[in-house]
Amino acid sequence: MSNKPEKSGQHAALNAARYQMAAASDVPVPVDEYAEKTGKPSVTGPARTPLQYYAQDEAWEVANSALDEAFARGEFDNLPLAGKNIDHITATTDPDWWLKSMMHREQLSGLGPPALTLRVEDEQLHQTLDCLPTTAAVREHLADFNQRIVDARRQLLGGPPVVTKLRDVQAEV
Repeated sequence: MSNKPEKSGQHAALNAARYQMAAASDVPVPVDEYAEKTGKPSVTGPARTPLQYYAQDEAWEVANSALDEAFARGEFDNLPLAGKNIDHITATTDPDWWLKSMMHREQLSGLGPPALTLRVEDEQLHQTLDCLPTTAAVREHLADFNQRIVDARRQLLGGPPVVTKLRDVQAEV
């Protein structure tokens, strides 16, 4: 059983009713019985600072108490992006949604199984070879590329099959 409200609107309505009662008449504001029983401060008082918590409280108790008070005061109500989707997350069933989101946000590339990274590199190989200054550099780059294809074919870790073909060094030069 949680001491948090089912809906934040319940706290807002309660606080509005307390304010109206305090402003409209001399009737005292009802006492928060739950706060008195549990030793928690009433939400009508000022917010406590972390130094005002008991020294023997553990950090998680301090954090939970501070959050409970902030929720009760309504500090998390009507936040600008409340209820909005996080960027680039379309389904929560994908177990790697956070990784894909970070890769898109940080514009990371070159990550993944060798079979896939070699396919992408194979598609861009002509542009890469055109930028190299000498034929020796082209030969060295192609030898490295072919060696990585052979190594990827030998790997036993699983993943997609390596379908990238070896490049003929003489034909590419």
